[in-house]
Amino acid sequence: MRDSIVFYRSFYEAIKELPDEQFAACVRAIMDYGLDGLEPSSAGIAKSIYLMAKPQIDANNRRYQNGTKGGRPKTATEPRNNQVKTKQKPNDNQPLSTPEPKEKDKEKEKDNVKDNNKKAFSPPAVGDVAEYCSQNGYKVNAESFVDFYESKGWMVGKNKMKDWRAAVRNWARSQRQELTAKGSKPNQFHNFEQRDTDYEKLVQQNLAKKLREDMGDYGKGN
Repeated sequence: MRDSIVFYRSFYEAIKELPDEQFAACVRAIMDYGLDGLEPSSAGIAKSIYLMAKPQIDANNRRYQNGTKGGRPKTATEPRNNQVKTKQKPNDNQPLSTPEPKEKDKEKEKDNVKDNNKKAFSPPAVGDVAEYCSQNGYKVNAESFVDFYESKGWMVGKNKMKDWRAAVRNWARSQRQELTAKGSKPNQFHNFEQRDTDYEKLVQQNLAKKLREDMGDYGKGN
């Protein structure tokens, strides 16, 4: 015996078009069986509807009975009082701790970090060299610097150039040492000495020579 049942839409759809008397008989047959387990005593449309609804009502009643008993028993997960808990031991071939990397592996990691930190060399343009020299006061002809190292494939000796700014500093340093050794100042052309020539005296000598030649020609004409 139950206090309620589920009256499904499918039940209603099956009987809603019936005449009122047959409709009431069908509803009574479903409710009697669902609430009290009573089956219709006579054949007819009411019994047909009862047979249609019976499997669903039986399934609902079984779920209801199981619910009143507390449902399915829970599976015990905790050990019993007399059951001893055992801890899983590591296998004989399983290391107890993570081994530290070997020295060779450490060195390889350091080398990889260094390689990643290195930047690929990129040859500078003449404007880059000129700007760097202007900022640092280096008296270096940027075009000559670039032409010189481009002709050598940007090699410094047998090694590929790694830092063109360092090469500019070395170029400027070598130029100063060369000029200091020769005791002369650079003119507008890179790496050429300023010759010790008295241009004013030379001009005067040429004018005097020209004047003498003109006077000689004048005397011959008279």
